[in-house]
Formats: sequence, C-alpha cells, structure tokens
Amino acid sequence: MAILIDETKRVLVQGITGREGRARTKLMREYGTNVVAGVTPGKGGQTVLGVPVFSTPQDAVKALGGIDISVLFVPAAGVKEAAISAIGAGIKLTVLVPDRVPVWDAMEIAAAAKANDAMFLGPNTLGVLSPGKGVVGMIGGRAESARQWFKPGIPKGVGVISRSGGMASSTGYYLGQAGVRISTIAHIGGDAVLGIRIPDAALMFEADPLTEAGHRLHRRQSGARRHAIQSCGSDHRRRSRHTRR
Repeated sequence: MAILIDETKRVLVQGITGREGRARTKLMREYGTNVVAGVTPGKGGQTVLGVPVFSTPQDAVKALGGIDISVLFVPAAGVKEAAISAIGAGIKLTVLVPDRVPVWDAMEIAAAAKANDAMFLGPNTLGVLSPGKGVVGMIGGRAESARQWFKPGIPKGVGVISRSGGMASSTGYYLGQAGVRISTIAHIGGDAVLGIRIPDAALMFEADPLTEAGHRLHRRQSGARRHAIQSCGSDHRRRSRHTRR
C-alpha cells in the first residue's frame, strides 16, 4: 500500500490542454498513473496524449464513472472554481498545484471539501508520489528521473512529508542514494491555508501497513510538528525521524 496515490487510483487532470497540464500529464502517464480524463472548459471532445477531454468534471464522471483524484494545472485565479467543481462531482481528493491562490479562495475550497467529505492537497504543492505505483503532480520532473531517484518499498518503505517541495524531493533522492526504500513522498504545500496538513499525512502513514517509518521535514518548533507527534502517539514517535531547518 501507499498513501493518497497508487496504481488503482483513477485520475482527472484539470487544465490538461494547457502547456503545464500537457507536460505533467505526460509525466504521470509515463510513470504509470491511471490518468483517465482531462478537463478544460469549452474543449470537451478533444484528446490530449490519448486522454479524453471534457468540459467539466461532472461530464467526465458521468461518462467514465467514479474518479478518485483531480489534479489542477490552472491559473491561481481559477483554482477555486475548478476545485469546487471537482469536489461537487464527487471526487474525494483534489491536488492544488498552483501557488498564489488567494487565502479566501482556499478557505472556500476547505469549506466545500468539509461539506462533501472530501480532501485536498495544497495549494502550492508539487503533489504526491508513491514509487513504483503512481505520481500526481510534478514530483520527479520526468518519469525516467523519478524511477531512478525514488526507490519503491519491497514491500515496506519510509514515508516522507514536507511543506517544502525541494526538501521533499531532495530527501527522497538522498534516501534512494543511501538504499532506503520509500512508500510515499507527500509535499503538503507551502501556503497559509492547507488541506492535508503534516499531522493528517502522518496519521495516514501511521495507518499504512507498508510504511515502516516516517521522515518529516519541518521548521524549528513547528506547531504542525508538535501536533503530529501528539496525534500519532508514542509508537509513531519511536518510528519517526525529524529533520529541523
């Protein structure tokens, strides 16, 4: 197992017809992610890299059935509308890649997610990668690099959580160089209002039978760190390593 993304998850890409959406769809598909649809308003009926494009998430779900994850590559000003549309279509995890999303917009997304029993990652996230299983977002840059850098658990691995995308990726890389296997790398995002927080991700790793330890990268005396330790209990404290910066 892994957290948030694996080979079974069906993924929708919002903004797939744009330059960034197209490039990251290529990464995800080449890595093995099950990208089943894309969405760009007004461009339904097109295809991108063999992926069918719909005008709304509701159209995609109606045509293809349940979708597990939507990842957004849209301008910051359009994130709120796109995310709430995905949540309203019944998609339970939305990955908000763009930065500079207005705080009030993020708060409205959080309210919509709570009302619909959904989650979101970000804003301002590189996404999440489970080595050998799938990637949502842009961790690794290219599928070939991601395969070389991040080593899958056989079967167990270490979970990596960070608010810093660079630190999340570099930690995964250096762990791989040292021969350490990874269950999932989760970049939770660097903005003030976040969906999945460090304590939330830590609890997901705690519940994952194939994550044998957690590596959290955090600021000194971070409130999120203290909350994570309190939430996970003594067993998780014994199994986790903390890196301060």
